[in-house]
This record gives sequence, structure tokens and C-alpha cells, in this order.
Amino acid sequence: MAVPEQTPPEISVRAFVNDSGRMTRSLRDGERFVLTMNGEPLADVIPIRRSRFVSTARAQQAFAGIPALDADELRRDLDTMMDDELADDPWPVDE
Repeated sequence: MAVPEQTPPEISVRAFVNDSGRMTRSLRDGERFVLTMNGEPLADVIPIRRSRFVSTARAQQAFAGIPALDADELRRDLDTMMDDELADDPWPVDE
């Protein structure tokens, strides 16, 4: 199941320039923005992903809205969808 993406906040060009220090720190932390000019969307400002590390807080935020896994229901679904029988061996061993 895909995690629904949050709509990034809109930031005017003027606010972005005036508070560039905070904006760049937010980008470094992985936040994205929609840059606006005269109230109209101008550009998506997204951080470049340089590492694969995900903080605990970010992971918890990403998984916060998903339903809990029911192991018994998963097992029933797998049993319904999968056949326990082995397929014919494509590489039989000659005896």
C-alpha cells in the first residue's frame, strides 16, 4: 500500500529569499516546498536525496496512517492465493 503524499507548503519567492537560511535547513531535513509568485505556483523545490538514512521520527510519520497488520488474515489471504504444491522441476536430476 502506498503512503499518501502530503501536499508541500506554498512559499512565496520573497519569503524564500528573505528566510533562505531556514528554507535551506528545511530542505536539508527533507522538506519540499511549492514556490509561488503572485500566489501562483511557480516551481517544486525538492531536496536532493544524498543518503538512505531515515530518522525514526520520519519513519513513524510515514507509517502513522496505515492499518495494523492482522497476521491471521494475511495467512488466510496467502493460503487462498498460493498453491502449496511444488511445480514441476524445470531442472530434474537424472538418476
